[in-house]
Amino acid sequence: MGSSILDFFRRAPWLTRRRLVVYPKLFLAVYAVIAVVWLMSSKGLVDPAGHPIGADFIDPWSASWLTLHGTPAAVYNVARLWSVERSAVADPAVGFAGFHYPPTCLLIVLPLAMLPYAWSLIAWTAATLAAYLGVMWKLDPERDSVWLAIAFPGALVNLTDGQNGFITLALLGAALLTLRRRPILAGMMFGLMSYKPQYGVLVPIFLVATGRWRAIGGASVTVVLFAALSLAIFGEQTWQAFFASVSFTRHVVLEQGGSGFEKLQSAFAAARLWGFGVAASYAFQAAVSLITALAVIWIWRRTAKFDLHAAALATGILLATPYIMDYDLVVLALPIAWLAMEGRRSGFLPWEKSLLAFVWLLPLFARSLAGRAMIPIAPLAMLLLLADIARRAQLSAPAPEQGDSIATAGRGSFHRETG
Repeated sequence: MGSSILDFFRRAPWLTRRRLVVYPKLFLAVYAVIAVVWLMSSKGLVDPAGHPIGADFIDPWSASWLTLHGTPAAVYNVARLWSVERSAVADPAVGFAGFHYPPTCLLIVLPLAMLPYAWSLIAWTAATLAAYLGVMWKLDPERDSVWLAIAFPGALVNLTDGQNGFITLALLGAALLTLRRRPILAGMMFGLMSYKPQYGVLVPIFLVATGRWRAIGGASVTVVLFAALSLAIFGEQTWQAFFASVSFTRHVVLEQGGSGFEKLQSAFAAARLWGFGVAASYAFQAAVSLITALAVIWIWRRTAKFDLHAAALATGILLATPYIMDYDLVVLALPIAWLAMEGRRSGFLPWEKSLLAFVWLLPLFARSLAGRAMIPIAPLAMLLLLADIARRAQLSAPAPEQGDSIATAGRGSFHRETG
């Protein structure tokens, strides 16, 4: 009995192509019904729980409103921003949502308040969803794979929250997809990711360790120009207000879990959820970040397969930061897709299909499991995913000692299970 259960997950014979065609559509249909009921139960622009529709969209829209009305520095003023947020949904009881991004992000969200809140949310959702699906289609242009991307719980969480995870994925995915042929353009995409600087921990380490000098140059110039443009448009006071707000974000949102440690999905948040102090939690995060960085670099040096390089970096970026929310898990769509493509080409390794299915479902229950059972499963799941990528790298042919390893991608062979 025990061996049959283990074999059930080891080989995952239940995860057939036919089911992968049908299940995502059923999942999406259930989500659509729930979303319609949820919207019909809402009062105006406020949902039944008292949150704005597109809860996390309200702070960039309000930041845009303040900026368009000539007060960009007020974006980092709690009272001013909260006042606009309450006006946006015509509800004086709506809770505060802070704008914790640097002024470079204002360049991205600036046009939002040119439309009323509801219409702006619709336009934002359509545009960012299109960017997400465009990158996923470019990565794996199969119709069934696109359905998996649409129904991915990470995408649905991001869509429901009105968040910017689609933009992060689109920039990272585009950067990795163009890194071989157009490294300067890839560097520019990496540079634009600086609108969420917490994801910049691992990227420069990876680029330096792998000798991507043109990409480094493109990223560096882009970051400088991005910051300079925001400084020229929004003024020095806005940057000063942002730097003054960083301590609030670090202390209240991250260290004290202002949004809830269950919403944060990092190793740091896991340690805080378990009752560890701030210093111990930072030490735990530092250890995880170091292991992650070493693993990503080792994978790049061990294998010539670019899909594994890209999957490792995308997973590592999430693991290396202490500040990752549940909606940021949409980025996991990238390593899932790259590993699935490797599995289709070379055969899936033991336990791999079950792991990919588990990680695909992860955003659906990661927050509730952490909140109700105090089990922060996301960091462990991402570490297992990185370990699986390392396992594939170990089983593939070594990367060449000279030249661009990408040129020989696909030459490695795998010891594999095809069942």
